Amino acid sequence: MSRVSEGSTIHAVNFSIGKTKEKLENLQLQGSNLKRVQKPSDDPVGNMEILSIRSRKIDGNQYKRNASVAKAQLSFTENAIEELTDIMVKAKELTISQSSNIFDPAIRQSVAKEVAQLHNQAISIGNRRLGNKYIFGGHKTLTKPFSDEGKYLGDSKQTKVEIGKDIFVPITFDGNSIFFEKNGTAMKSESPLKNSPFENIDKQFKTKREAPQFEEIIPDNNSELDINRIPANDPAAPKSLAEEARSSIFTNLKTLENALITDNHEIIQDLLPGLDDNIDRLVQARTSLGSTMNKIDYSVSAIEKNDIINEEYKSKIEDADVAELFTDLSRQQNVLNATYKSSAQLMNNNLMKYIN
Repeated sequence: MSRVSEGSTIHAVNFSIGKTKEKLENLQLQGSNLKRVQKPSDDPVGNMEILSIRSRKIDGNQYKRNASVAKAQLSFTENAIEELTDIMVKAKELTISQSSNIFDPAIRQSVAKEVAQLHNQAISIGNRRLGNKYIFGGHKTLTKPFSDEGKYLGDSKQTKVEIGKDIFVPITFDGNSIFFEKNGTAMKSESPLKNSPFENIDKQFKTKREAPQFEEIIPDNNSELDINRIPANDPAAPKSLAEEARSSIFTNLKTLENALITDNHEIIQDLLPGLDDNIDRLVQARTSLGSTMNKIDYSVSAIEKNDIINEEYKSKIEDADVAELFTDLSRQQNVLNATYKSSAQLMNNNLMKYIN
C-alpha cells in the first residue's frame, strides 16, 4: 500500500491549479482578440487552411495591383489611338473635300500644309510614351518606335502582365499592327505625280533606274551554259524591300500631302479606300482595348468576390464563438475559485490536529 505524503499532496494541488490557470489564461487570450486558433497546435488542419487563404489573399492583392497598372496603361493607349482616329477622320474629310478638280492649286497648297501637320501629329502619337516607356514599340519599350519618316523600329511582341491565376493581358502594342496594313499587303496607291507636270520627269527617272543591270556569272567547269550574264531584275529574282512595302497611316498622309502639292485630284480620290482601311484598323484596335479592359474589370471583380468567400471561410475556422467563449471563461473562473477553496482546506491541516 503506497503512502501519500504531504509533498505529493502539495504537488497535486499545484498541478491542478496550474492546469486550471492555463485553461483560464487561454480563454482570456481568446477573449482579448476573439481568435480561437492562437497557434498551429490549437488546430493543425484548420491552420493549414488559414495559411492557404492568407496566401491566396496576398496573390489577389498583387493581381489587383497588376490590374491597376494594366488598366492605366491601356487607358493611356486608348486615348492615343482615339487621337489618331480623329486625325485620320480629319484627313479623310480633307481628302473628300479636295477630291474634285474644281479647286484652285493655291488652296490645295494650303491644305497640304495642314496635312503635313497631321502627319507630324501621327508620328508624335506613334512615339508617345508613358513615363519613360514607349507604348507602341512592342518589347522595345525604351527604343523610339518610329523614325521621322514613319519607319517602324520596334518589334512585333507584346508585354503582358498577370491579372489573375494564369490570366495575362497585354499592356504594350506593336505599332506595326496598328499603323501598317497586314503583312503581305502591297501598297495600292499610285504615284502622286501621275497626271501632273512632273510625270514625264518621273517616268524618265524610272526608265533610267529600271534599266536592266547585268551581273557577271563565273561559269562552272561542268556547266554547259553558254550565257555568262543574266539580268539582275529578272522576274524570278527575289522581290526587293520596296516591292514588299506596305501602306501605312504615315504613307497615306504623305501621299495625300504630295498629291495636294502637285494638284492631282485622281490620286486624292484613290486614297479614300486606304484612309477607310486605316480608320477601320484603328476602330478594331480600340475595340480590342475595350474588351481587354472589360476582362481586367471582370478579373478584379472575381478576385474581390473570392476574397469575401475566403474571409467568411477563414472566420469560421479561426474566429471564436463569443457566446461559447465567455460561457467557458465564466465556468473556468468558477473552477479556479473552487480549486483555491479546496486546496486551502486541504493545506490548512497542521501537526497539532493529529495529537490526541
